[in-house]
Amino acid sequence: MSFRRYEIILPTRHNDGSPVQEENHLWVGEQLAAQFGAYTFEPQPLRGVWTLQGVRYEEDNLRVFVDVEDTPENADFFGQLKPRLKERFRQIDIWIVSYEIRIT
Repeated sequence: MSFRRYEIILPTRHNDGSPVQEENHLWVGEQLAAQFGAYTFEPQPLRGVWTLQGVRYEEDNLRVFVDVEDTPENADFFGQLKPRLKERFRQIDIWIVSYEIRIT
């Protein structure tokens, strides 16, 4: 059986600069817990800087991740979650990355 880690980088501010309410971060955890029974949340901020169409964005982000079986159904879950995250966090994009892991 193979596994994947899915990491989601969550902003602490909307693209307009207003703060993201904590309930949004908690909502993400609840979605993962309901689907997979577990998740890990790193509350220390991750500094991010990026530029789009000449506008520089500087932000502090949070990371949440979950290790799951590598199945098409799990990949579909994250594919369907992404647009909901973009809307909820009012973001141009939300990064969800995944990579194969070995659990020993």
